[in-house]
Formats: sequence, structure tokens, C-alpha cells
Amino acid sequence: MDQLVHRGKEAEVAPGPRQRLIDSAITMMRERGVHATGLADLLKRSGTARNSIYQHFPDGKAELIAEAEREASELANGFLDALRARGDAEYLITKFIAWWVNQLETHHFDTGCPHAAAALAGPGEVQIRAAANAAFIGMRTRLEESFRDSGVAEGVESLASLAVSAIEGALLQAQAAHSVQPLREVESELIALVRTRRR
Repeated sequence: MDQLVHRGKEAEVAPGPRQRLIDSAITMMRERGVHATGLADLLKRSGTARNSIYQHFPDGKAELIAEAEREASELANGFLDALRARGDAEYLITKFIAWWVNQLETHHFDTGCPHAAAALAGPGEVQIRAAANAAFIGMRTRLEESFRDSGVAEGVESLASLAVSAIEGALLQAQAAHSVQPLREVESELIALVRTRRR
């Protein structure tokens, strides 16, 4: 996810076909959504041969997209963990939203959250939607931990759920309006809520 976190020393080595497919799937999900992410475009973007998909992902596109969503979740969770280690909940919210503001402005509002894209994959895409659900749980869990660390005594679960919903909704509004104002408003309101909930 645009170097959301560094993968470590392995990132210095040129990625193989499997990783290139995953990276391309994450990018295309963010740009087009799941349904518009076609195998031919994935192969072209990743520079891999057609047999690479079924060699690494026997169930085809659904398995590839689900794995891409799981990796996107790992990257996002790692980023949230790093923010939590550096500061309190206000810091985490500010920096996380700042990252999204940068993403939207850098990509001219043409890239969104892969978790939302995976969640909207459709009722038949069970493993993709399950991966999206796990991703949202990961986000909520990290926000809950950050709120507790910051002295929020009660209602951390509902506050974390509200925060995830607000940020995801603001991302959609920002893309539609070509404006980061919805994210700025959510940032302000979430910080105010955290302050009122502290012991």
C-alpha cells in the first residue's frame, strides 16, 4: 500500500511473480474495486505469465484478491502498531488520517481503501469478504488498544467501531467530492470524542 510500512530486508530483493501479483491486486482494488480488477490487467500490470496465477493461486482470482486483502491488512495493522508505539490516540488518529490525505491528493482522489473494495466484492465472494471482515477487526482492535492506552475508561469497543466507520465513510466522501474536507472533519470529531472519554 504505497510503502505504508517497510517489509524489511526482503523488500530489497526484487519481488517474485507471486508478490508482484499481490502488489498489483492491492493497487488495482484500490483504484477499480474487485469486480473491475480483471486477470488480464493483473497479468499485464504485474508483468507475470498467465500460468503464474494458477500456480500460486489455484482458486484463481478470488484466492488472489483474498490474499491481497490479507496482506493489505497486515500492512495497515503494522502501520497502526507503529503509530501506537510512538504516541497516544490523538497522535494515531492525526497521523493515520494524514496518510490518507496524502494518498488521496497524490493519486488525484483515484485510490481508496482496499478493505472497502473487498467488503463490496459481492455475496458470492465469501473468502474475499471474510478477509475484509478480518481487516476491519484488526483496525478496530488496534484503535481499542490505543484508546485504552490513552485513558479512555469506557466504551472503547464502540468508539473504535465508530472511528473505523467514520474514517471509511470519509474516504468515500472525499473521493466523490475530490476534497479531503470529510477526513479533516472526522479527524477533528474523533479527537474531540477521545478527549471527552478520557478518565
